[in-house]
Amino acid sequence: MTRPPLETLRKYRADYSPDTDFSAFGRLLQSIWREKKLLPLADGKLGNFLPNEFAKETRANYLTDNIKTLVQYEVLKARNDGKLISEPRIWNNLLSSQPLCFNLFGEFHFDLKLASKYFHKLFPDRVKEVTSVQFEYSPGRGNENFTGDHSAFDVFVEYKNLTDKLGFIGIEVKYAESLKDDKEKTRHTFSKRGKRYLEIANESKLFPELSLEKLKEVPLQQIWRDHLLALSLVQSKTMNYEEGFFVYLFPSKNDQCQIAVDTYIEHLATVDESKNIFYPRHLDLFIKTLRQMNSADWTLELQERYLGEQLTY
Repeated sequence: MTRPPLETLRKYRADYSPDTDFSAFGRLLQSIWREKKLLPLADGKLGNFLPNEFAKETRANYLTDNIKTLVQYEVLKARNDGKLISEPRIWNNLLSSQPLCFNLFGEFHFDLKLASKYFHKLFPDRVKEVTSVQFEYSPGRGNENFTGDHSAFDVFVEYKNLTDKLGFIGIEVKYAESLKDDKEKTRHTFSKRGKRYLEIANESKLFPELSLEKLKEVPLQQIWRDHLLALSLVQSKTMNYEEGFFVYLFPSKNDQCQIAVDTYIEHLATVDESKNIFYPRHLDLFIKTLRQMNSADWTLELQERYLGEQLTY
């Protein structure tokens, strides 16, 4: 995509030179949304930041009362359960993908009927009825039955399939990320967990041997680890899932994510999603599908805030 004009970025305090073109666009959208909502700007910060105490007290980063309540509950729970919910980022950073997770999927936690209709529309061959929607979910952090590395899905949906068998959707949500992870940290992770990763990969028969070294590298490694976590749930004898799949969700205009996904698919033994259980999807589709099903003001706000299709410079 084309980077927003510099004068527009400066006008909304969204000019940050390390940003990719999409990150600059996303930061601009959040800065415009903050001003439109008459929300205060954190001192000395870019336009997508709220003052810490104000953000925590008002939970202004979130679009409905239900979602605000859910986030507060999940943050408190995380302190006891070891979930990776970063404060104050979850409160004060409008650009973060974790608030996006709650703003898009949070209402489904309270309305499983709507969740069932929504996910059936998105995945009609898979989902008949949604039975739960959870956040920052891992089947067992550090558990060797899975990847053993404390990875978690941003959103985890349990469902009954068309024959009433139990399944799951593990969702990783990206927004403005460039996928430029720390290479040294990545190498350290694979030096510790690589043996288990290879066990899951080999059992799945989805990854040609010649691709394995490439999958360990940035930017593919994070996609691979989440995919392996989903595969480990399918393979596990301790879980009750008859099926499951991994959704990698990102904006269509985020070129870095799209390139990484296209490259990742090249390293799979099959492109058949029903067999490789890798379902890359665009955030645009998920938001617009929700908007079609629910015409409440907050769904329009969701679309404008994160997609910005009505924005003109």
